[in-house]
Amino acid sequence: MCCINTTETAKTEDRKKIIMKKQLKKTVSLGLAAVMALGLTACGGGSSSSDSTTAAAGSGETKTEAAADSGNSGDVKVIKLFHRFPDDPCNSFIESKLAEYESLHPDIKFEVTSAQNQPYKEKIKVVVGSDECPDIFFSFCGEFSERFIREGLLLDLTPYMEADPDWKASLMETQMNEYTTEDGMVYGIPFRLDAKEFFYNKDIFNELGLEVPETWDQFIEVLDKIKASGMDPIAEGNQDKWPSAHYIGVLNEQLVDDETRAKDYNPKTGEFTDPGYAEALEKYQQLVSYMNTGVNGMTHDMARLGFTQGQNAILFAELVEITNVKQENPDLNWGMFKFPTIEGAKGNPNLVSGAPEGFAISSKTKYPDECVEFLKWFLGAEVGAQQAEQVGWFNASLGLDKTLTDESLKSAYDVISNAKKMDIWFDNALYSTVCDEYLTQISDITNGDVTPTDAMAKIQKVAAEAQKLVE
Repeated sequence: MCCINTTETAKTEDRKKIIMKKQLKKTVSLGLAAVMALGLTACGGGSSSSDSTTAAAGSGETKTEAAADSGNSGDVKVIKLFHRFPDDPCNSFIESKLAEYESLHPDIKFEVTSAQNQPYKEKIKVVVGSDECPDIFFSFCGEFSERFIREGLLLDLTPYMEADPDWKASLMETQMNEYTTEDGMVYGIPFRLDAKEFFYNKDIFNELGLEVPETWDQFIEVLDKIKASGMDPIAEGNQDKWPSAHYIGVLNEQLVDDETRAKDYNPKTGEFTDPGYAEALEKYQQLVSYMNTGVNGMTHDMARLGFTQGQNAILFAELVEITNVKQENPDLNWGMFKFPTIEGAKGNPNLVSGAPEGFAISSKTKYPDECVEFLKWFLGAEVGAQQAEQVGWFNASLGLDKTLTDESLKSAYDVISNAKKMDIWFDNALYSTVCDEYLTQISDITNGDVTPTDAMAKIQKVAAEAQKLVE
């Protein structure tokens, strides 16, 4: 994989010439241009703070050789791709696949930019509507993407799906539903599937004679026994605010009925007056007393390390973190259990909280057909199997369970593939201003600075203001 300096036009043209003439050669370094100076921890990712801009190259020629070549460069199509996975092994995997695709399609060249989770979210909001918009870019499903749809900024993939029914049939319907609007527009394709489970230390559970809890009351009993042993039961790091929000998402699912949540998560009709929302915050507040100290000052990755090193018995984690857990402690004896059921609650305990994460195509791209063909390949079954093996993440292709050899990954795949309905990540489902207020209030509850009742009053106020903004 080589790096590209986009300001060096002449050199870029020379490299394009070489690609046409030297299709199958490997990458050479050409220089690096830093694009951002932000660094926050990514959800389910590493802790590196650097961003990078690279080009996946099909040429192994040196600069000198490139400059000497005189082939026709006009046929090379440069596709700009922006993603939020700058850390290995995912970044290296993406780079290798782009280089492979270039070797198979000598008329295609990729310019790639990557950034960590939070900086990525901030930058994509700015560039997606500008002349600097990438052709293909990572985009969460739900409100995160739908705001772009309302502005006409995403390519409608529906005609491509209709023209290729085999492609559509090869993807999990439950996951594609998350990238489909209410009126049937398909706007993205999943790159990795994800949900949330409790990870637990089997050795600690065995030592204390604990059973995996199935109900909320059983869960509290387990937490009490772990705390009585002298250990903080739950590892939690909420510095970036999204981790604790995921608790609220699941609690809302159980304590508020589906119809009411659908109404309130819609910024045009959101009120959040159902008492179940306050109860969800109360139950989260109950869990805070079982968490490690300094929750809001700790990243999720730091909290996960506390779990993998045996300092805590339980971690509420994403399935994509299975690889992280194994890397941090290969000898850890651990398992997973679903979020306990709150008995008698009026919500839906059978929902699987989580969402696919994928790629969308800009409506401004000059190469819509080429971008679609690339995503068919990159997010298809063959590359998906390689991704599962090398990265530990799987895409939405059907049948990947037949290729998985790791038992924990098989279990993760089953959680998602068997789900009848997914409920999108809480922080992706909400309108931006409502989400920001919710995250602030959850953080303040974690610190003990506000009561659930007062927190909901503030959220309700912002929800009412949001209705006016989207009228």
